[in-house]
Amino acid sequence: MPVRSVYKPADPNLPRADGRAWGVCWLMFAATVLTYVDRQAVALLRDPIREDFGIGSNAEFGWVIAAFYLPYALLQVPAGYLVDRWDLRRTYALAVAWWSMAATLTAFVPELGYLFACRILLGIGESFNWPVALKVTSRILPPGDRGLGNGIFNSGAAVGALITPAIVTYLATRFGWRSSYAVVGSAGFVWVLCWLVLVRGELRLSMAPRVEKAVAPGRPLPIWVIAAFLGSGLAALGVAALGFRHGQPAIQAGIALAIVGPLAIAAIIPRKDLVGASWAEGLGRIVRTPRFWILVVVSVSINVCWHVQLNWIPSYLHDDRGLKFAAGNYFSIIPFLAADLGNLGGGWFSRRLAAAGRPAGRARLIVMSLAMPMILVGLGIGRAGDLPTSLVLLAAMAFGTAAYMANYFAFTQEVSDRHTGMVVGYLGALGNLAAAGFQPITGLVKDQTGSYAIIFGIIGLAPLLGLAALAVGWGSSRQPKSELEVG
Repeated sequence: MPVRSVYKPADPNLPRADGRAWGVCWLMFAATVLTYVDRQAVALLRDPIREDFGIGSNAEFGWVIAAFYLPYALLQVPAGYLVDRWDLRRTYALAVAWWSMAATLTAFVPELGYLFACRILLGIGESFNWPVALKVTSRILPPGDRGLGNGIFNSGAAVGALITPAIVTYLATRFGWRSSYAVVGSAGFVWVLCWLVLVRGELRLSMAPRVEKAVAPGRPLPIWVIAAFLGSGLAALGVAALGFRHGQPAIQAGIALAIVGPLAIAAIIPRKDLVGASWAEGLGRIVRTPRFWILVVVSVSINVCWHVQLNWIPSYLHDDRGLKFAAGNYFSIIPFLAADLGNLGGGWFSRRLAAAGRPAGRARLIVMSLAMPMILVGLGIGRAGDLPTSLVLLAAMAFGTAAYMANYFAFTQEVSDRHTGMVVGYLGALGNLAAAGFQPITGLVKDQTGSYAIIFGIIGLAPLLGLAALAVGWGSSRQPKSELEVG
């Protein structure tokens, strides 16, 4: 099934993707399902894992969750850079094989340190999923269809979260928690085989010829520029090395410096001095694009919101609602089913608005604005009087979060056509860095207050910041003239 020509441009003013493009989106949906099955299993298996490895508090368990997010955040940046240059078909297959291996090995870890190592390997592999998938949809779908295309593959997150409680809980109660990882890790290798067989050729649009100027070899970067970037990396490594004495917070600080440091350097150094290396020149362009910083606010706020729900809803149902291990896991299916509907519904609605004549960006912003009141119901979860009420509120919040995220992803593809992978990588890195830092905080708040009410209130309010940044700044900022206009 070669995937080279994906448009039927009967009407050049209203391009439509054909069935092959949507088929690729559904394959990426399946990969995203796998990422969430592999990563969410640890949250559902909190109780047996804590018992097996002697983890004493929710705050400590928060660091087990963060062990995935920290390398996941760090590797988003090089992953984004590499997918702009590597063959997308082979890169995706290799990434899925890597994280499937890490998940499978988790079934055999003898002690807590090895569990951390497998979580780190899982984060490295999965860091490629969103940069690759968003690069693919930016190539094979026109702007008006990207909200739906992103909604399709991103709905795999909610479907993965939806089916994981059933799969993991059944296996854990029958055969022990380790069997869950043996089964879900092996499934990834089946996906790799299907991807390589069904998708052939280079993933590229053909609605219109893309004219790109050949880039002549540039002069080498000045020594002082190279020294600045290397110094930033060494400083980050030095801070992370303090983790041997000060533990995970120092490692997190080092990773944060590794992500933020190059951005700060590229913003300070004149752009003329960044010419000579494509990554440095691209970074210099991105940090001077207002739309990138608008989306940083969106990414941080919505990633914190979503990943707290993903990792702590089962614990909330166990601890605050008094449900037992299996019952709490099974009831967590309800909000994740709502999230799946939100992904598809949010993408579909923005596409309908665009087809009706709304500008693509305006259509997405309308959908995100309509989703925001549903996210705000998080403020009431701590006051819910009974289990049915809390499940309704959790479902509404998850639906709104997913609809919001599906349309946010489409905005990321309109910052820089040439550097889409790098943009998505940095946005994912910063968003997941914030999500990583919030996992131990969530556990600590629960340990200190005995409730998750404060946390749900915070994450219910957070996406308002991103929506306000988009509403105020997106229309007044413009894509650089040297970039190909995409929407």
